[in-house]
Amino acid sequence: MAQTREIRAQISNISKTRKITRAMERMAFARLAQARKRAESIRPYGRILRKMMARFVHVDGDYQPALMARRDPVKRVGLIVVTTDRGMCGPLNTRLLQEVVQQLERWQQAGQECSLTIVGLRGLATLKRCGSRVVAHVPAGSEFQPSEELLGTMSVPIMQFLRGEIDELYVATNRFVNVLNYQPLLSRFLPLGHALAGVPEHLQLPLHHHPGHHPVDYIYEPGEQEAVDALLLRYVETIIYQAVAENAACEQAARMTAMKSASENADQRVEELTLEYHKARQEAITRELIEIVAGAAAIDER
Repeated sequence: MAQTREIRAQISNISKTRKITRAMERMAFARLAQARKRAESIRPYGRILRKMMARFVHVDGDYQPALMARRDPVKRVGLIVVTTDRGMCGPLNTRLLQEVVQQLERWQQAGQECSLTIVGLRGLATLKRCGSRVVAHVPAGSEFQPSEELLGTMSVPIMQFLRGEIDELYVATNRFVNVLNYQPLLSRFLPLGHALAGVPEHLQLPLHHHPGHHPVDYIYEPGEQEAVDALLLRYVETIIYQAVAENAACEQAARMTAMKSASENADQRVEELTLEYHKARQEAITRELIEIVAGAAAIDER
């Protein structure tokens, strides 16, 4: 009977866990629609802004915006790492942080200093254990909304680049493809440029005009260079916003998938334990019957 009591206790515990995982799966499913809509809605804004910058940057061919200044050799780099605050979302954070750690090792071997700006508690805990230098940190938040705290934190690496404290700035995040597919992405986006090897399309600035299009004269206020600098800064902020928004969508999709898999595993384990419980109970009943029959036979013999 002790064995059957232990099996019943296991079934009860797993059933309670299954209720939790199913509830988390439904919550992630409900939040995914909003997060996915937010991530996909900003992509057209970024594309249009890139086209605008492709025209505005050509206003003054001799002017070199600060956000496009290239510095050789590269001795100091910055990295923005976008992760989640909570776990239970499968390998979402693990795969991204593995790539980040490998890249940090490559920079260290090349003699380059690296400063990190981290979004999310998971990335902060892991990268601090690796001994990385963290200059700024902000929680990701369960429901991402652009806030002054986030924009203030993200301005730290941008100002580092403008002051010349770092020569290049990279971003590491998860790019949302669909509900079942998301890709870890680590790419350079400062200094801004075009046709960068290995840089995705949404992080490139197409500094060219389309065939058949001619530059249009604009009236700038207060000036041409000031307008270009302001729009380039807004473009960089848009890239960061898109990285955090897409990672939020990936988080909900990964959590929904992970919790669904956990619920299915719990169902399978409950079925196995139920079968094991019935077998153990049948064995106990059979053993008791054998003992009763043996006792009755012994009484008849006496």
